[in-house]
Amino acid sequence: RSSMERAPVKYFKLHRNGLDIQPVLSEISAHDAVWAEQTGRQSRVRVQAETHGIPLRGLRRTKIMGRRRRDVHETRYTSLSRRFPETTALLQQLAVEIGGQLGRAKLARLPPGGHVMPHVDRGAYYEARDRYHLVIASHSGSIMRAGDEEVWMRAGELWWFDNKAPHAASNDSAHHRIHLIFDLEPDVTWFNEPTDEQSAPDPKQLLDLARSETPSSATDAVAAAVRLYLAIRRNPLRWQDVLREHNLVECAEKKPLAVLTQLLWPDLDSQWQRRRASAIAWSLAQLDLRRIDVAQVSFALNAAGGVREVHRCWRSAKEETLYGAD
Repeated sequence: RSSMERAPVKYFKLHRNGLDIQPVLSEISAHDAVWAEQTGRQSRVRVQAETHGIPLRGLRRTKIMGRRRRDVHETRYTSLSRRFPETTALLQQLAVEIGGQLGRAKLARLPPGGHVMPHVDRGAYYEARDRYHLVIASHSGSIMRAGDEEVWMRAGELWWFDNKAPHAASNDSAHHRIHLIFDLEPDVTWFNEPTDEQSAPDPKQLLDLARSETPSSATDAVAAAVRLYLAIRRNPLRWQDVLREHNLVECAEKKPLAVLTQLLWPDLDSQWQRRRASAIAWSLAQLDLRRIDVAQVSFALNAAGGVREVHRCWRSAKEETLYGAD
């Protein structure tokens, strides 16, 4: 199997090896009973019936709004994650190093002789993200298959694999196999050019620039706001400085887009600010669904009828606007 595992493959990529997994192992050992606290994954997902899981980041249930779970993009840390500070810190570190926004994440345990049955991860959420496995515990190596390929993963190795292809796993050893599984949404590039690896865009500078310019149209103004919002996601600490400067920290936690429009266009009346907030939300959803890129925001808004029409559709039929009628 050793010759097979290191052969060139297209469905797998060994991203890193030799990672320090001892802090994660220590936290798992200290909270072993947590494996039995949430059993929804194995009871709800038939192909995962033999696995045990500890969800660290999951979908925001308040954001389901009639969508299938596999189409919900919004995520948040779970209450269980508070017991695993070293593990969540490692997740954040890996997201920064690889370059992406954390999505769902879990610790997954496959008992001796257990199997994950062949399946494909479908839906808008998975289409927009890459899947990674960090091997935490594997006595003799973890066997995983995707497409027509098979690899043997060892403890301390971080693997990317194509979970859009049919894939499966098995544990042929007499010991539990534990993986830290997480999804990353690749960072959105600016103007379709490589991002500057030295520093993330400064939201304060972009805010000042946007306020000093007079865009030629409302759709161009919204496009500038979308670029600012993406900068905020990549540099949240700098944005917190801006919010504190304007005494808007608490308000931004409840209505982040309303605060953004208020800072960008303080002279617009509240109705137009709401329209632009809807247009920003619509544009970000199109980016999340990979229908457009950053450079196409203004064009896409115009094609959809402009800011006023997008606002009307977004307010009256958000799900249909995004996903079509059932």
